[in-house]
Amino acid sequence: MPDYKIEGATHAQNAFLHDIASKFSVTDAHLGELAHEVHTYLTNGLVSDTEPKGLPSRVSYIKSTISNDIRAAKKHSSMALGLTISTSTHRMKLASIKFAPGAPDIINKQVFHIRDNVDSAATLCEEAAVHVAQFINTHEIKEHVPLGVTIDLPLEEKSKCGGRVAEDSRTCAGFLRNVDIAQGVDAALLRLHLPVRVTATTNCVISSMVAAQHHFPSTSAALILNHGINAAYYEAPQKISKLANAELGASSTRVAINTELARFGENSSVVQPTMWDHRIDRESTNTGFHVFEKLVADKYLGEIVRNLITDFMDAQLIFARDTDVTTFSEPYTFFTSYMSIMEDTSSDLHDVGGLLQAGFNVQASYVDRQIVRALCHIVSMRAAKLVGAAVAGIVKKASEARDDQEPVVVSISGQLTEMNQPYVECTIKTAKRVARTLDLCEPVFNVLGEDGYTVGAALSSFSK
Repeated sequence: MPDYKIEGATHAQNAFLHDIASKFSVTDAHLGELAHEVHTYLTNGLVSDTEPKGLPSRVSYIKSTISNDIRAAKKHSSMALGLTISTSTHRMKLASIKFAPGAPDIINKQVFHIRDNVDSAATLCEEAAVHVAQFINTHEIKEHVPLGVTIDLPLEEKSKCGGRVAEDSRTCAGFLRNVDIAQGVDAALLRLHLPVRVTATTNCVISSMVAAQHHFPSTSAALILNHGINAAYYEAPQKISKLANAELGASSTRVAINTELARFGENSSVVQPTMWDHRIDRESTNTGFHVFEKLVADKYLGEIVRNLITDFMDAQLIFARDTDVTTFSEPYTFFTSYMSIMEDTSSDLHDVGGLLQAGFNVQASYVDRQIVRALCHIVSMRAAKLVGAAVAGIVKKASEARDDQEPVVVSISGQLTEMNQPYVECTIKTAKRVARTLDLCEPVFNVLGEDGYTVGAALSSFSK
């Protein structure tokens, strides 16, 4: 465990900080156990969706050979559209990708906000169609083009272009459950007489893996570090006992699996939440669910730090006693993006002080600034190590699905890749270290940045 002793702090301040650091500390042995348990959950999830110690492991119609399909499309002039429906950020994103032999790819993107009064699946699909119309008009797209749709909700895919939002989805509005997104968007496009048809539907983590394959064809696993967390990998169909589709089951080509990693931790004997994690869970809208996600995802990390700061405040171990700390008392006011202050290495921690002043109207002493920076580091590094161990478990599963002994290539995308570089670096370092203890080839990582899903959705439309 790193030594977080702060020069100039009182014994009580350092003792409290040490106690927090010890509770958030994770050993290499624990990380190895976590990797093994993730692997077990993935294996069980291929048998049944209702395994108590299993992840849903949703099967996609996207195959590992899609990189070949993309290469084939690039041999002649072709275009595709991608649509991301993000229910967590209330945004839609559209992208077009155009191929021409011997020419660089031409990519255009546009972001739209989802209106607040969307209260039905039909209204959401109609809004999507309107934004598609705006996009093709802005970019003067005249020809008939395929559209790949990706959404941040779990899908039960019944065909390459059809997928219903899973009935057991815990994070979406009730009106979206069991809705066929492709069918709804296609119908809305038809009503507007647009030259666009849906040809592929995926979850965002699948489309991010496809986007990675465009640049790194051997990619066989993907991790999203965003408002939530998710991962995907390619699995051999013969190992998917629950697979009902005869065509996919008879294929020798690996198929994409949406692991729904956020749901890991439920019924776990390894995940060890602290009292602060239990508090976050108790006060959340899905208490008892998505346990792992609440320890590691962008949505929750800043709130964990805020809770630690308020405990320091309650113990009167931070900030002057006459400081107005009203803002700190409001849930989710310490955004995860603020945690980038842990990279502040200036002599007076200028950035930390500036953030506390601007965001919370708090004049922080140098010791206060060190405490806040340390808390950000403690929470961030614990999360990164846990994710790294989980990725090692996924790498083991992905390697078992392959016929060769080549290293598993993993892509990482999402907003945390840009707002918290130490988190990503620690995740990769941990995953490699744990993978070695599992006697695996050291995985290869490619960091793609914030948003590859929309282009990945467009590329998915080329899938055969």
